[in-house]
Amino acid sequence: MDRPAATVASSPTLAPRPSSVTLTPETANQLTHGLGLVLSLAGAVVLLQAAAASGSGWQLWGCRVYAATLIALYAASTLSHSFPPGAWREFFRTLDQVCIFLLIAGTFTPFALTFLLDGWWPLLIAAMWGLTLAGIVFKLFVRRLRNVAVGLYVALGWLPILAVERMLDTVQRSGLFWILAGGLFYTSGTWFLKRDVRNPYWHAVWHLFVIAGSICHFVVIRWYVVG
Repeated sequence: MDRPAATVASSPTLAPRPSSVTLTPETANQLTHGLGLVLSLAGAVVLLQAAAASGSGWQLWGCRVYAATLIALYAASTLSHSFPPGAWREFFRTLDQVCIFLLIAGTFTPFALTFLLDGWWPLLIAAMWGLTLAGIVFKLFVRRLRNVAVGLYVALGWLPILAVERMLDTVQRSGLFWILAGGLFYTSGTWFLKRDVRNPYWHAVWHLFVIAGSICHFVVIRWYVVG
């Protein structure tokens, strides 16, 4: 005998529950630069131990400045995406944008204090930090011109190309590849930064480009500058 077919009315139809796990844009931002913060802390330990063992006081101070600005950037960025809208979020967002300028100059500082202490080269590092301070003032008091600020980041980031001839004499060619690769990651990532209003997830993509650029420049500072 065939089993009688169950009627539809015998059991209610349950509507599918929406997924409780959703990767929101802000969660993606927290995770990406949270990862960057962990990597920067670990990298700082490795770098400063190596620089201390090298015996060069100027180089060690350059690496300290670089490590401090790297950690500050990722910490400020992670915190800016961790608070709800309000005063604290705005504070850390502004600090994050200020730290971008600081990291650009901070990344150049180990190179300058290792290879560019003679002749007119100290003027270049002075110009880098002077323009960094000018960029910070601009960012603090002219908040609406976002694309102008991004342009300042890019221009300041490529200013050390003035020292490329000197770098060819002091850094191996493979090291220059890492410098160039890092600059290209940072510069390419600004495409997503300037358009994250259209797609909020693109800001996390920008974060990934920043991490990639940071890794490239860490490699060259650790293994080609400190050695």
